[in-house]
Amino acid sequence: MESDAEQGNVVPPVPQVAEAETVRWTGTADCPYYWMVSSRSSVQNIHSPGRWGLDVHQRLPDGSIQPSSVGSLSAQIDTTLPVCIFVHGSFVKWESQCREAHQAYREIRRQCPGMPVQMIFFTWPSDGPYTYLLPLDVAVRGEQAEFNGFHLAWLISQLPTGCPVCLIGHSHGTRVVLSALQLAGGGEIQDHCFAGGMGCHRYRAILTAAAMDNEWLNPGQRYDRALLVTEGLLHLQNRRDAALGLYPLSRPFAGRALARSGFRRRDLARIGSQSAKIMEYDCTHLLGPAHLWPDYYSKPEIVATMRPYIYFY
Repeated sequence: MESDAEQGNVVPPVPQVAEAETVRWTGTADCPYYWMVSSRSSVQNIHSPGRWGLDVHQRLPDGSIQPSSVGSLSAQIDTTLPVCIFVHGSFVKWESQCREAHQAYREIRRQCPGMPVQMIFFTWPSDGPYTYLLPLDVAVRGEQAEFNGFHLAWLISQLPTGCPVCLIGHSHGTRVVLSALQLAGGGEIQDHCFAGGMGCHRYRAILTAAAMDNEWLNPGQRYDRALLVTEGLLHLQNRRDAALGLYPLSRPFAGRALARSGFRRRDLARIGSQSAKIMEYDCTHLLGPAHLWPDYYSKPEIVATMRPYIYFY
């Protein structure tokens, strides 16, 4: 008899639930309180016998970072408040992610005072090993990002049913986000689907510096079911993103990067009625050739544009 993996289903692990903590989210810009969830030590190939499951750390208001668990995280979620999960792009080390997570949390909370949000920073092994052939390394990271959609989907499946979830992806992190939404919509990623249910959630998504082909949300393309489960998708376009100027060289027949091209009229026509969920904001005048995530969250105008998607209003 074939296993679920052999049949094309990814079976999520049973979470190891520690004794539930009852402390609720109380972070502010001056006293950040958020989670770091990592797949860096987890399996990175569907056929690998490696470890599933995620590592969790909690950043407390006193400045300490404590090891935790998915079970503890889930127990502390307040279903009346939005959950915002950020996913970084390629070539990001753990130390860099820790530093930028702290900065991003403070900026978002500072620019949205009195608006609590439950922040989770999802990190994946995007920083090696390298071949030092840039097009090949970029292509490998893109496929790896897509696979990590399974880990993100499992994390979402452990959140309490009913809490609204905003997913923010930067660069290749947009592929992690759309991969998870594709699985939530009943689609396949790398010829496999997500066997476990992901719960009942409202989803909104924000794509920043999107390092993906500009037609991948079209019918028959990689993420054609992602919009089915998404209330709204905000795309932050930067027509001058220098890092993505070479994106078409990342593999044979690659299209232009969505971040630079935006959604073309013919693609929106193919997407059909679901295209009404897409909002595009051209922030080229604010970013110029910049590509990095801090260039986005440090701009008040960009955070103001993201705010309705993060806070579900």
